[in-house]
Amino acid sequence: MGIEIRTFPAGPLETNAYLVADATSGEAVAIDAPPAVTAALVAAAATEGWRIGRIVLTHAHWDHIADAAALKAATGAPLAAHPLAIPRLKEPGSAIFDLPFEIPPVEPDELLDDGDEVRVGETTFRVLFLPGHDPAHIALHSAPDQALFSGDVVFPGGHGRIDIPGADQATMDRSLVRVAALPPETVVYPGHGATTTVGAEGWLPGRTRKD
Repeated sequence: MGIEIRTFPAGPLETNAYLVADATSGEAVAIDAPPAVTAALVAAAATEGWRIGRIVLTHAHWDHIADAAALKAATGAPLAAHPLAIPRLKEPGSAIFDLPFEIPPVEPDELLDDGDEVRVGETTFRVLFLPGHDPAHIALHSAPDQALFSGDVVFPGGHGRIDIPGADQATMDRSLVRVAALPPETVVYPGHGATTTVGAEGWLPGRTRKD
């Protein structure tokens, strides 16, 4: 029956958190934890009758992890991230400016790297390691559902910033080549903004038209 998806823009940068449920089992995964998103995610899961069994962080920038500790406490779900995210989850904050609020530190319960799988009921997501915007960046891809939860790698019309500490354009370009190789009908659920498709992003390496 595939997956069901709910989107929750939250925090000052309107960072997207996603609640993704396997339609058959009702098992769900929360993807990213922007500021003050916990109550909305938990309420939506309760309304739908879904059980949040895992929290996955696409990367460790403050706007994606601010509610990680709160969401973990509220759901009892294990938290998963790339190994390179550990230091910044222990000492969270912004590398660019002082935040007007504190972010509680948190430790991941599971580590995810390229090629790993995240099972949600009868649905299996493949982990893609896509650094460039952030050294610890991962994405979740479900080929049968034609869905890519891309974090800040791909947005409609562009990619995540590379003018911040830890970012690198050449590394980002290699990650974008991997995204561009996915089927054009793959729906991209980005860390900010509206959805798009791989085929619609003609600026991606090797793509020159909208499919």
